[in-house]
Amino acid sequence: MRQWVFILLFVWPLCLIAQDVHFSQWFNNPIFQSPALAGEFDGTHRISVQQRQQWASVSVPFRSFSASFDMPYKNWGLGAQFLRDQSGSSRLSLTQLSLSLSRFLNDWQVGTQLTFAQQAIDYSDLVFIDNTEQFTSLSANYFDLGFGVYRQLYIAGTEVMMGYTFFHLNSPNRSLSSAKDLLKPKHQVVSLIELPLHPKWHIHPHIQWLQQAQQQTFSTGSVVSYDISDQYEQNILLEGGVLFRFNDALCCLLGVQWGQSHFAFSYDINTSDLVPASNYLGAWEISFSHVVKSSLPRSSYKTCPAFL
Repeated sequence: MRQWVFILLFVWPLCLIAQDVHFSQWFNNPIFQSPALAGEFDGTHRISVQQRQQWASVSVPFRSFSASFDMPYKNWGLGAQFLRDQSGSSRLSLTQLSLSLSRFLNDWQVGTQLTFAQQAIDYSDLVFIDNTEQFTSLSANYFDLGFGVYRQLYIAGTEVMMGYTFFHLNSPNRSLSSAKDLLKPKHQVVSLIELPLHPKWHIHPHIQWLQQAQQQTFSTGSVVSYDISDQYEQNILLEGGVLFRFNDALCCLLGVQWGQSHFAFSYDINTSDLVPASNYLGAWEISFSHVVKSSLPRSSYKTCPAFL
């Protein structure tokens, strides 16, 4: 047990320098998922917020937060996202601001992303065997580039979205020491399906595959929605889902779509080799989004006589 706690508290935060932030509800975070999805919605503006906390049962919690804003403009999409991540006792942090630009081409969507990022660490609470051991810098700034493409298909009346995203095109150096630490390119392939089972029931299967250097992640699952709008005379959908990230976690999700707003809560049950330390406890995550739709334009002519 002690060795697992040691890994979580000291070794793992340092290893995370070479890894990316991840969310279980990646499908509820469009711009984080791909710059090609900026502005891809029915409305004029969209805001999205997501919060994740992990490993609170065995160490200082790992926290990830993102907030984004995007909008369509003619055949273009514009988006901006702020992301903040802090890991473990060393308070290894990542702060980044991303700007996304997408283009809609019939059933295709392509997008590019420019990110300004800062990585920092505070080792004042860490104890080293060698007192002279320390990082030469407490922070590192770098630019990052990404590219994504999505395709929308209709197969037998079923909507299918397929996408590919290439993150870290320029392999930026984010080292906190004199030695280089290049952020390895990351490839992502996703597929999302909207499958109607009944006028009130829909199922949304999806898969995600990530590959970065020697690391690979594969997750799959489905979210089922039930329409209760008739009972309340409002647009309300209830959601429930189960997601599985192989060799890592089983995720259970509950959500609600209320008008133009969407809220979801999920919890990760740890299934990895860290179970002896975590006791199957993993991470909780919440997401919220709201779409603003413009009101009808004012008529340019009078619909009735002025004297009425």
